[in-house]
Amino acid sequence: MVKKKSKKQFIKICPKCGSTKVKMPPAGMDLKLTFRDYCLDCRARGIFPEIEKTKVKDFQKKLKKKR
Repeated sequence: MVKKKSKKQFIKICPKCGSTKVKMPPAGMDLKLTFRDYCLDCRARGIFPEIEKTKVKDFQKKLKKKR
């Protein structure tokens, strides 16, 4: 019996506004020189979480409830 690995897709999301329009820093640079993630909608900067694509709507609903 062979177990299949789940192919879940993840996406970065802005923790402030819930947008998935996030510009990510270039990979492979020294940690001291890397830029933070950047939201193209609300212009927030920081280290944004990655969530499953199927859970984006739930995350956005929770953000709206907090406001």
